[in-house]
Amino acid sequence: MGQAIVDELRRRGHEVTVSGPWSQDRLSVVTRDPYNGDLRAAANPRGAQGYAAGR
Repeated sequence: MGQAIVDELRRRGHEVTVSGPWSQDRLSVVTRDPYNGDLRAAANPRGAQGYAAGR
């Protein structure tokens, strides 16, 4: 994500730690659209368990 997003998250009170590229091993994320409730998920494909699923 870009610096503008990091700055906005911090402005909203979130604690954000920025580290070097590929430094966090395996990551996954799920977001929910506040307007229509849609869920979106993503997973880092590196490693044996990189997947995202929903129902």
